Order: sequence, then C-alpha cells, then structure tokens
Amino acid sequence: MTEADLLPKIRHKILAGELPREDCHVTWYGPGRGQPCAACDLLVPATEVEVECDLPGGGVICLHERCYDVWSMEWRAVH
Repeated sequence: MTEADLLPKIRHKILAGELPREDCHVTWYGPGRGQPCAACDLLVPATEVEVECDLPGGGVICLHERCYDVWSMEWRAVH
C-alpha cells in the first residue's frame, strides 16, 4: 500500500476514533509477528518491521513501520 493510499485511510480511522489521537508512551520496534496492523488492517509479516505502541491511557496498537510513521504525523494534524 502506498503512502497516498495510507493517508486517507489513517485519517479516516483517526476521525472515527479507531486510531488514537495521542503519542505512544513507549514504542517498540521488532520483526512482525503476523498481527494485523491497526492502520491498514494487513498482517505484519516477520519480514517487515512492526511497531508496538503502548498508549498512555492504556492499550497497545501494532502497526507496520510505514503506517506508524504516517499515523504519528497525521494524528497531530487532524482536528
């Protein structure tokens, strides 16, 4: 999925409350574990980097590294 495809999908999820509007309390990077990405809904395979984001209010989301990068810029921009 290209960044041009990701941006509207992530923006929609932020506005719909499906993705948080807050930064991670702790962020972990590692090989994918086959979990679905919270942003694009595709699985993160072991051949890609997975970002695990521990949220300040509790909860954890897992994202592809590229999806994390787009989300981390976009949640600040969405009003």
